[in-house]
Amino acid sequence: MERKMEITLGKKIKEYRLKRGMTQEELAERLFSRKSTISDYENDKIDIKISILREIAKILGMPLFCFLCEQNADTDDEIMQMAMALKQIKSKELRKAAIKQVMILAEME
Repeated sequence: MERKMEITLGKKIKEYRLKRGMTQEELAERLFSRKSTISDYENDKIDIKISILREIAKILGMPLFCFLCEQNADTDDEIMQMAMALKQIKSKELRKAAIKQVMILAEME
């Protein structure tokens, strides 16, 4: 039986940080924290408060939910692009129509 690699919160933080080209030092500086604390977060050595996670998400330009779902960064980026595109549609009716189209496509898979 193949064992699936567990996706942890720390791994997600590291994945998004690296995808943004940011070092642990840079993230720590933006959080007014230490590099060792970021390392501890990324290695799941200490629990992270939701307020800190919210700030990390903001710094990395990701919505909080992306850290909590079991998708990889590439999938999350695609979801983010979709969400941002939908957000740009001012007309509520057009936005609903776009969402309906995506749902139809999803059902076709």
